[in-house]
Amino acid sequence: MPSADDVRAGTRVRSHGATIWVAPQADVSMSSKKLADGSVRLTFHDRRGLPGDEPLAYATGSDLSAFADGSALAGGGGLAPTNASLAASGDDLLALTDGPTDGTAKVWFTGEAVAKTSWGTREGGRSLAVTPTDWARVGSLAASELTWSQLIADEPEADSPTMREQLSCHELGAPDKATWNLEPWRPDVGALAMISARCNPT
Repeated sequence: MPSADDVRAGTRVRSHGATIWVAPQADVSMSSKKLADGSVRLTFHDRRGLPGDEPLAYATGSDLSAFADGSALAGGGGLAPTNASLAASGDDLLALTDGPTDGTAKVWFTGEAVAKTSWGTREGGRSLAVTPTDWARVGSLAASELTWSQLIADEPEADSPTMREQLSCHELGAPDKATWNLEPWRPDVGALAMISARCNPT
């Protein structure tokens, strides 16, 4: 297994102020494509013909967190594999594994989960319209964490249990809605009641 310093000798990937370093294993090729929104799609192709649980690549960055769904946070951004899995490999590394049988794995990296926020009035009370990025709309545990942390960094007034529950509800039930409207005056009813109320408990 490489060290974090070994991985930092690999490829640096940047998106919206977030930075990670990625080092494919021998006989694994990597290509990257920066999208118009500033996110980056990484593609790994394994020419070794090994089982899917063998590491394809390692990544490092600050504040690493790996989640049970295979997504991760690193370097101030989020990583969402579309057909593979990221797992912690020591304190300073993430390992990309569980690629598909054709040997090609894809990871979407971004430093931005919230595109825009705007306060207004809705149903007679204050409402925060949150415009998530396409990456955040796809949904993952990393997306949920990054979206919330960026939202409260931009809008500290939004930091309350009911606003977090409403955000989570929209992530699950309304990913394609143009904006996710969150109201601080709505009651804190818990996740199940929030979903039953279609994210709008009264």
